[in-house]
Amino acid sequence: MVYVSIPVHEVIEVIVDQVKNITKFLPDCCIVLHISKRASFTNDQLINLFNKNKIKNVLINPVSIDTSWGNIFRAHICNINYIKTLSTNLSDKIIFHASNDMIVKKGLDIFISNSSNLFHTRYCDRVGYWWPANVSLTQDKKFLRALREIGVGRVVASQIEGSMYQISVLHEIVSIIEKYNIIENNTTFYTHEEFYFSSFAHALGVVPDNTPYIYSEVHYFDMVLWNIFNKIDKSFLPYKKFIKNNIYTILFKSKFSNTTKKTIDDLILSKYKNIEFWDGANYWNPYPEKSKLYGVKRINRNINDKTRRYIQSVTQ
Repeated sequence: MVYVSIPVHEVIEVIVDQVKNITKFLPDCCIVLHISKRASFTNDQLINLFNKNKIKNVLINPVSIDTSWGNIFRAHICNINYIKTLSTNLSDKIIFHASNDMIVKKGLDIFISNSSNLFHTRYCDRVGYWWPANVSLTQDKKFLRALREIGVGRVVASQIEGSMYQISVLHEIVSIIEKYNIIENNTTFYTHEEFYFSSFAHALGVVPDNTPYIYSEVHYFDMVLWNIFNKIDKSFLPYKKFIKNNIYTILFKSKFSNTTKKTIDDLILSKYKNIEFWDGANYWNPYPEKSKLYGVKRINRNINDKTRRYIQSVTQ
């Protein structure tokens, strides 16, 4: 069985749309929703909408915690613990998604069935341009201590969306997190979910079959931004920090990396742009195999969003 873990919190119609989208490409999966305490709807409202749309392969986690930014990892842990009560097969798999992901290309079911674990091995050995890695390397003492005591100590990051792990691996990871009390009273503020799963999986000797299958436009944004940063750092320009801050603001406001119809078409045809760059500490290529991307991230949570509607039209 393949379980799909998704923390949700807003726009009830979009949740139904996402469930329809995922099950179209993974018809035999079981989607497990964690509804945030801050959700704009009730469980009963969502269940009624699922019943109205004749959606059956969805379960709602009876436990609800806060899922504000920085707490997404806790919601996925909550779902792992819930799935543990449902599955006795350690070879079952759990895929992680965000509530604004959508699948755009056929073949995902075959790709999943031929894989056991999907995650990036983005080695974070020193401070660079990527601020979450810097926080992880310099501030998350409990996490670093646990890695050292396991005997590896290397921080390994991965995009969470479209990553997948066997349940047996996740049980071991959760046990480590509980043993070293990593989550409780952890005041570090960064994307823990991009570091904990992949770092501990790597420490346990798990080798991924491939990378996550969801395309994130942030990697493209970072490539462009950090290539500029690298040139500035190698130059003799004064006020480098001021210049870089202004360039970041200009590029962010430009929205040049946003997902468009062309992005969708390129992914379907496996012709998207190469993304490979220096992040100030390491070289990084998040998607080395163009044919292994099946979906996109950060589609607006608006049922009438034009990109969402385009995806609906090309995946009918």
